[in-house]
This record gives sequence, structure tokens and C-alpha cells, in this order.
Amino acid sequence: ITDFVHTQSQAKIGIQLGHAGRKGSTRLMWDGIDRPLPSDNWPIIAPSPIPYSEENQVPREMDRSDMDRVRDAFVRAAEMADAAGFDLLELHCAHGYLLHTFLSPLTNTRTDAYGGDPEKNMRFPLEVFRAIRAVWPESKPISVRISATDWMDGGFDVDQAVHFCKALAASGCDIVDVSSGQLAPESIPAY
Repeated sequence: ITDFVHTQSQAKIGIQLGHAGRKGSTRLMWDGIDRPLPSDNWPIIAPSPIPYSEENQVPREMDRSDMDRVRDAFVRAAEMADAAGFDLLELHCAHGYLLHTFLSPLTNTRTDAYGGDPEKNMRFPLEVFRAIRAVWPESKPISVRISATDWMDGGFDVDQAVHFCKALAASGCDIVDVSSGQLAPESIPAY
């Protein structure tokens, strides 16, 4: 696909890498977005054992070996994306997926080095970003997608988002792709 794009135009092509976390093992969007599969669900992981909704399964709280495995999978995916000829890479840290749930105090209730305050909450997403940045060529831009607010009291907010973006910039992030919400079904966006 990347070869086709490059031979047919001067357009660039990017890839987004993400992990569903507690939103995993769910139906396709047109069959009931974020609702559990009717059967054959697989175990899911998250920073804390908090389900996406009452209907969804309770994720297993990640331990350090889970974090290492996930980080290394992101690194391998970045290496494969470069080998496949992608021009830009975006790390998904938004919309209630795994890395976003580390950032939000509503879904990260850990009391270890990876939760409890904004610095600790962003530690694992930054570890993943820095590991990807280390293997992604300097000549190619790297982006991070964030939800700048959870639209929920006590959730990830604009001030925390700005703080996280400054840490990303200091770690070599070229672009921040700002979205919002989708952490939980009860969020109320302000349009």
C-alpha cells in the first residue's frame, strides 16, 4: 500500500498504533460499538480493574511484565511500520484505549509508580512513546493522539493534557493530534 501511494503521488501515508485495553474484546462498530462479544471473549488488561461499562468485563490490572510486553509490542509495530514504508507514525493515547486509561485518574487508581498523580499517570504512556521514538527514524515525524479532556468531573483535563504534551515535546514528539472524550459512556461532551 505504501509503495502504491508513493509511486502514484507525492502524498505521504501514516499509521496509527494503539491498544484497546479495557475496550477490547468487543463488537465491531456497526454491531454495537464497545459492547462485549456475545461469546468467545478474551481476557483484557488495563491500568486498574475498572470495566468500561457495567456490561463489559473487568480487565486484569497490568503488572510490570504486562507493561514490558505491551511496550515491546509497540516498538516492534513501529519497526514494522518503518520497514513497510510509512512516512508518519501516530501513537494512540486517546478515546479510552489503554494509554489514555493510564492518563486519566478515573481509570488509573494505581498506588504504585504508575498512578496516583499526573506525573505517575503519564509515566507508562511516556515510556511507550520514548521506546517508539528510539526506533522510529528521526527523519520521519511522530505524532500522539490525545483526548484533551474526559468531559467528566475528576478526569483527565486540559491542564493535565498541556502538561502531558510538554513532556511529549521534550521526548521528541513532533505533532499532537487533539481529540477529546470517549473514556467512559457516561461522559458529557460540551459541543
